[in-house]
Amino acid sequence: MAQSLSQPHPLWNKTLLIRVITAAVLIPIVLLAVMKLPVKGFLIAWGVIILAAAWEWSALVGIRKIPGRIAFLLMVFAAQALAWYWPKLVSWLATTADMPDLLILTMVLDWIVWPTVIAWLVFGFVIRKSPERLVKHPWPAGAKIFVAWFVLFTAWLLMSRLRANFGSAAVLYLLLLVWLADTGAYFAGKKWGKNPLIPEISPGKTFEGVFGALLVCAIYTGAVGYFLEMKATLIMDFVMLALITVLISICGDLLISLYKRWAGVKDSGRLLPGHGGLLDRIDSLMAAAPLVYAGFLARVLFW
Repeated sequence: MAQSLSQPHPLWNKTLLIRVITAAVLIPIVLLAVMKLPVKGFLIAWGVIILAAAWEWSALVGIRKIPGRIAFLLMVFAAQALAWYWPKLVSWLATTADMPDLLILTMVLDWIVWPTVIAWLVFGFVIRKSPERLVKHPWPAGAKIFVAWFVLFTAWLLMSRLRANFGSAAVLYLLLLVWLADTGAYFAGKKWGKNPLIPEISPGKTFEGVFGALLVCAIYTGAVGYFLEMKATLIMDFVMLALITVLISICGDLLISLYKRWAGVKDSGRLLPGHGGLLDRIDSLMAAAPLVYAGFLARVLFW
């Protein structure tokens, strides 16, 4: 029997409508920025987004007073500024000291990707094995602040390196991957979700949602590889990277959910109607960017 129009499909509700409207406004702006902004313009725009997310995150780590939150923003900004001027600083030191071998230190900006990826993989293992301990353990405020600073800085840096070294198309691929993963997980979880993934931290996430995200992103990445006329072996590598990236992107979402649990709040902010705060919108992206950049970089260096 056909469903009555007066009884909307359970997958469609007011919250989803608000999410769709917000996304419909933001997505064209984001795509235009990715495709049209020069590298420096993109780095600045992405840096501003990260600083806005840092403002929200400062509240989640328990920094309530405005001066303290500003200090946290300055910590993130200082790291961004150092990375921005790092090549010029190394070049100046190499020239001043007449030691051209020092120029290899410019590669530090790329080397950071490896410990970052390892950190996300370790977090993914720990949060799967000991979620209750992560929630209840009395972590020092300094540790919470450092993790927040590290994630924000590396997300900005490695997304920026992806744009600078592999172009706007690589960033566009990453954004679509994360958005499709989120969409696939949402609808698969709503339709078939029965088995909670990590209920101690995020009760709404299910294994069925994860499988939906993986399936959608495997199809998407395979289609991209086919369209670009890649060899079959390269498409397989591409799909494997996408699947790992999707899993780690979920860890980004779970990390912010963990901080929200500690803070006792539902959303990181109210900036984006239907999506919560800005941090709620880019949490998966912050974890996914290092994985994609590592995969692209490894392909260049080792294959």
